[in-house]
Amino acid sequence: MAYVEVAPHIKGNNKRYNCVAGCLIAFACNQSFINDKESYVAFDVLEEKNENEIKLVKLYSQKYNAFSLDNSTTMIILPEGSEKLINEFLN
Repeated sequence: MAYVEVAPHIKGNNKRYNCVAGCLIAFACNQSFINDKESYVAFDVLEEKNENEIKLVKLYSQKYNAFSLDNSTTMIILPEGSEKLINEFLN
């Protein structure tokens, strides 16, 4: 999964749509199951400021069932977490 980002008008209190990032991540998880029953979704958290990286790693962990690999900014969503996201955001 690369370059998942929501537009500025979808962030904050005055956002136009809800759950955009969750739907995009769930879609990537769903795609990972097309050819393989034990699929994993991996991605890197890229932010210019270290403080924001830490915030995003925590957000992805709490909200999207992602795990940080070796305390780095590389994250992975296991098949069980993928199924939860698919059920929550796509079904």
